[in-house]
Amino acid sequence: MKTQGVLVAVSMLTSVALLGLINVRRKEEAKEQKHLSFETIKLRVTRDVLGEYHHEVIRAHNLLDKTKAQVDTLGSELPPLQAAEAKKKSELEACQGEKKHAADEVGAVEAENSNSKTEFEKQKAAWEAEVTSLKQQVEQHSKVCAFVKKDSVEGRKLRTQAWGPKEEMSRAGVDEENEKSNMESKTRQINRPDEKWRPF
Repeated sequence: MKTQGVLVAVSMLTSVALLGLINVRRKEEAKEQKHLSFETIKLRVTRDVLGEYHHEVIRAHNLLDKTKAQVDTLGSELPPLQAAEAKKKSELEACQGEKKHAADEVGAVEAENSNSKTEFEKQKAAWEAEVTSLKQQVEQHSKVCAFVKKDSVEGRKLRTQAWGPKEEMSRAGVDEENEKSNMESKTRQINRPDEKWRPF
């Protein structure tokens, strides 16, 4: 009887212990399930993020390749552009040099023109003064010559001094022509008996 009671007590204690162990195991299992579910969700999120990162990396690589291709294209186009730029720069420098040379020539021509104008004005003023002086001298001498006989020696001297040798010769020639014309007219009148002779 005692042995059966002990066995029953041991069986009951064992059953209670097993029930407690099962309960603990269930709680631990539930906890592990929750942890596993959380890790699974975390893994999915991480996988999605990694996928996005992978796509971004692929896009970045594609963009990098495209950029490299553009850089290579621009690098191949750069030497002709640099050569054209150097040519344009040399042409610009040459044009600026020609412009400066032309400006210097224009300045020199303007300075020479100004000097020529100044010299011309000076000479013009001198000639005008000389012409005015000569006119005054001629007017003074012509007043005296009006009262002197043209055929006399003194008259010729005064006229030569007043007009100069060349002008005197020209005026003397005019006077001779006038004398000749007067003589011819007198001769014609003498040779015409029907006309009345008029003394001059």
